[in-house]
Amino acid sequence: MLKSANEPPTALQLRVAREIVALARRENWPAGRHLTKLMLAKTIGTSHNPVEAALAHLARMGIVRHEMDRGYFLARSAEHLGAGARKLAPSGDDPLYRKIADARLDHRLPDTVTETGLIRRFAATRSAVRKVLARIQQEGWAERRAGHGWAFLPLIDSVAAYEDNYEIRRVIEPACILGSRFAPDPAELAALKRQQAFMAGGGYGEMTPVEWADINARFHETLARWSGNRFMLQTMRRINQLRKLVEYRAVSGNPAARARQAAEHLRILEAIERGNHKAAARLLCKHLDGARLQKVQPDHFAATAKKSRS
Repeated sequence: MLKSANEPPTALQLRVAREIVALARRENWPAGRHLTKLMLAKTIGTSHNPVEAALAHLARMGIVRHEMDRGYFLARSAEHLGAGARKLAPSGDDPLYRKIADARLDHRLPDTVTETGLIRRFAATRSAVRKVLARIQQEGWAERRAGHGWAFLPLIDSVAAYEDNYEIRRVIEPACILGSRFAPDPAELAALKRQQAFMAGGGYGEMTPVEWADINARFHETLARWSGNRFMLQTMRRINQLRKLVEYRAVSGNPAARARQAAEHLRILEAIERGNHKAAARLLCKHLDGARLQKVQPDHFAATAKKSRS
């Protein structure tokens, strides 16, 4: 917890603050929404202390307000939180991570590297390189070699890789909906519909690329979880981890695609709500085919790579 009003928040507290704002925007919460520490800690997956400190920081920013003996309340509605989200965005958070990710996506790093090599290449300290490598390992796109150094794992970083990505997704995702154990959770379904309706209605315009990519991944992972098949969910999580790296870079320049994808997500959810799982699976196939046609193009990667280097 913060010791004083003048003490800057820690990296963890800033992350929790970002997630609180992202949650409010995903759920389209109105101004005045009561933000309880218990609910936020459970939803975000952290303890009460970072939530308390994050709320205090958001209060200083004017995003939430604190009322004595009542707690914290959202000071602005979801559609007016864009500036706050951008201010909290981790653009300066771990620039070394972004440099390594961009270099790997642009094929400027070999399949195997060493800590010393990365230190020299990026003029970084050993502790900074080790911290980033630990994060990359946790995200699943590099692993420590048995002998010496690190090996990068395959990424969705080319036309062929995107083709492979959509080929496996077209097999797995509709099968999630058509499986005998597919059981949507009514509360989660309603929440997803609110999120996608807000996005399709113009909310996408205020979302940061990271927020949009996270919302998109959450939609697809939730359908996989409703399948009741742990391996379906595990596979979708792995795919999303790999594609997020390039999606963060690609989505910011195409707002029309965001609106279209949200509208397609919403139609899939509406079919599920009606109990028409075959129609939902067909809509999902069409959605994936459309995304594949848009993204599996050489100029898509050329533009994305150029944007990351500018």
